[in-house]
Amino acid sequence: MRVPRGKALYRSGDEVESFYMIRSGCIKELDDSTGRQGALINFALPGEMLSLQSLGSAFSNTTSIAVEPSFICVVPWSAFNQLCSESPRVAAEFIRLIAKAGTAARDLLTLIRDKEALERVSGFLLNVSGRLQASGSRGREFRLAMNRDDIANYLGLRSETVSRCFTELARRQLIKVQAKRVNILQTNELRKVFLSA
Repeated sequence: MRVPRGKALYRSGDEVESFYMIRSGCIKELDDSTGRQGALINFALPGEMLSLQSLGSAFSNTTSIAVEPSFICVVPWSAFNQLCSESPRVAAEFIRLIAKAGTAARDLLTLIRDKEALERVSGFLLNVSGRLQASGSRGREFRLAMNRDDIANYLGLRSETVSRCFTELARRQLIKVQAKRVNILQTNELRKVFLSA
């Protein structure tokens, strides 16, 4: 299915009877249960699965909104259960995807914990680059679908701070930014900035 930019795939409290894979575009996931309204907890990129609600029909605890026009593969739980019973390979692939989704959540904690703003933004760019490479895309040069406000919300920073960090990384010639396109020029040096804490 196609989800237009700014439209919700589902909202907190909606019944979710399927799981969702991103074919193209970008979906942001918001969690109202964290105490901060609309706390941004994830960006789902092409080839990734949206946060698993439960292993079956359930009410969502997150709201998922398209950052840009996105195509989503929708797999109803009933069809999935039948596939798993018929093909152990399907079940094994699903377990791999769950593990991958869990790794992305742990990576975010690593980005935030004990890091200064420049280190967080560097880690964010490396994280997006690595995830895109894992899905078969070019990882060093990519389009950031999300705006500075969303990135700031995700990293626990102010939008102005995120913009200053992009400017500083470009000044050091570690990245090149043109509108929403990012080119990582020196991956190892960018990684050193991220690990400098």
